[in-house]
Amino acid sequence: MQKLSKDRLKELKDSKNFTFKNIADKTGLPKSTVEKIFGGFNKNPTIESLQKIADVLECSIDDFLEHDKLPNSPFYQDRISLKYSQKIINNPLLKQLIDSAEFLNENDLSILIKLAQRFKFK
Repeated sequence: MQKLSKDRLKELKDSKNFTFKNIADKTGLPKSTVEKIFGGFNKNPTIESLQKIADVLECSIDDFLEHDKLPNSPFYQDRISLKYSQKIINNPLLKQLIDSAEFLNENDLSILIKLAQRFKFK
C-alpha cells in the first residue's frame, strides 16, 4: 500500500493558505487528528478523515499519496499536476501569464499571486 506524503499534504495545505485549525474547522475533525495526519504520525487514518481533508483542499485522496517519480523527471505524476497542465495547454491566456511570470523574482511573483487572489474572491 502506498503511504501518505507529508510533503504533498503540506504543499496542498499551503497552496490554500490553510492552517491546521482551518482544516479542522472545515472538516469537523479534531485539530490534533489533522496535525497527526499531516505530520505522518497517524499511519492509518480513516478513509472518511482523508476524504474530508481532500474535500476541503479540493483534491482527491490519491493526491496525498507518494508517487514514484518518472525517470529523468523531477515532477510527480499526480492528478493535480495533470489538471494544471491541461488548464495551461487549453487556455492560451493562462499560458501567456505563466510564460510572462517565468523570470520574475520572488517578490514580484508574490505580488502577482496576491493580485490574482484578490480577483479570485470577487
